Amino acid sequence: MHTQEVGESVDMGQLTPYPKLFIVGCPRSGTSWVTSLIAGHPDVLAVPRETHVYRLVYEPFVEMPTWKWKKRLQSWKGILRRYGLKPLLFGFQPADIWRGILREHQILNRPDSHGLHGLVDYGDLRSLIKAIRLQVPETNRGLVQAEELIAAMFDRFFEQHGKPGQVVLEKTPMHIRYGEQILWRFPEARIIEVVRDGRDVCVSYNALAKQQRWAQIGTAGAIRQWKQCVEWGELIRERPSLSNRVHTVRYEALKADPDRCLQQIFQFANLAWHEQQVKEIVKAADISRVQQKGDGQYVRSGLVGDWKEKLSEAEIAMCDQIAGEQLVRLGYKAGR
Repeated sequence: MHTQEVGESVDMGQLTPYPKLFIVGCPRSGTSWVTSLIAGHPDVLAVPRETHVYRLVYEPFVEMPTWKWKKRLQSWKGILRRYGLKPLLFGFQPADIWRGILREHQILNRPDSHGLHGLVDYGDLRSLIKAIRLQVPETNRGLVQAEELIAAMFDRFFEQHGKPGQVVLEKTPMHIRYGEQILWRFPEARIIEVVRDGRDVCVSYNALAKQQRWAQIGTAGAIRQWKQCVEWGELIRERPSLSNRVHTVRYEALKADPDRCLQQIFQFANLAWHEQQVKEIVKAADISRVQQKGDGQYVRSGLVGDWKEKLSEAEIAMCDQIAGEQLVRLGYKAGR
């Protein structure tokens, strides 16, 4: 692909494609637990934080050039902070978006934050952007360049931290929105989708909202997001050429028999394993070993069916109204 032409300063043309695993699903569905289980395998190289790389690199090229004045005005603070005055007044050009990607790296570059710094440092990102803009044609509104930058960042991460035979593991739950793009761009990649009862997802959101602003979307917002994520996952699995590269993990099944579920994951990912190894990994990642957990914490109790006690009758009815079809289709019974 185009990343093989970027030049000596960022030469990645000699890299043999290495397996990639992307953990996706609605947030608060257990994706962190699944990630910690898989990361326990000695042949797995885990990206240390959620990168949100498709939202931060790919999505701006899809959406921002289409923003009219009213939309830009609604987001004026973020635009000024990340992109400057010119795109606010006159609309977005590719050069504005590239500057914004670099600025976003600086804004998010903290140990406790998600972001592109999970893959590359600022200097590497600048070099990669410069090389790709020189060597890759600016076609399809810059989307081809954006995809090549994403690939180049993963390659740079593997160059710096990986070893031959390792699998790179990345977890950003909302990458489920871009599942098709991921699988088309990376033929060596596979996706693990985590699915949990949407009503338990709502409970988890509501508890975390006490401390985290991003979780303050309410029960209605959480169940709508869950429904959308389920539908995105279904779209990927409907593609015959892609469906065999997606493995769905039910949170409830993982709670009931984590050893068996992890064995299935390792088999899907072509990772060798033995029973004692699986038992040790499951024990090390057990939620009971987490020191800080509970309401308001990133990790809660992880209970199955917690919604029966935590959600009101009105909230349960709302969940059934918004996503009842999806709940039933996935085998989750309606009502308390």
